[in-house]
Amino acid sequence: MNKFRWSVVAIIVVAAVLAVVITFKQNAEKYEIRQARHNDPDNEKIAVMDVTGKINKEDEKEEEIEEQTSDIEQAQYEIGLGPSSTGADVLETMHSMTHQKVVATDKWSNLPMTPENINAVYEFIKDSDIGFMLRKELLRIAGDWKEGNFDNIVEDHNYFWEAQNGNVGKATGVLTPEQEAEFIEENF
Repeated sequence: MNKFRWSVVAIIVVAAVLAVVITFKQNAEKYEIRQARHNDPDNEKIAVMDVTGKINKEDEKEEEIEEQTSDIEQAQYEIGLGPSSTGADVLETMHSMTHQKVVATDKWSNLPMTPENINAVYEFIKDSDIGFMLRKELLRIAGDWKEGNFDNIVEDHNYFWEAQNGNVGKATGVLTPEQEAEFIEENF
């Protein structure tokens, strides 16, 4: 009878371990999906997931090969900030604006870097309550943009990129005026 009890205990322990392993695996897959959705708001990567829930690496490589001036489907023509907007929303908006001027391997969204949009972002930040330090830094960046100063646009982009936990698409340079004109023509 003692061997029977140990056998039952062993079976229960093995079943519990299997349940824990399966749960961890499922949670890891859900985490990957959430990360893909976070990094790709329009869920383009989710569409290329294979049946195991893993992101198809070949499709990701094809996305990376796209040129800097390619059409970005997420073009936005209004800044989209309102009373319920957060500091994260402002970071995303300003990050999207920098894509017009920087070289980066991936650009997930964009917003025209027009004087109207720059002024709208500046005024929103000035009137918002998004935290003193964040507000101060964003006003400094938007203030430079208002003055037509884009000397630090790569650093600005990477500030937003890092604040949003970016892992792909860090800016590496500035588009030439010709590249920027082509980018504007193709995306706006």
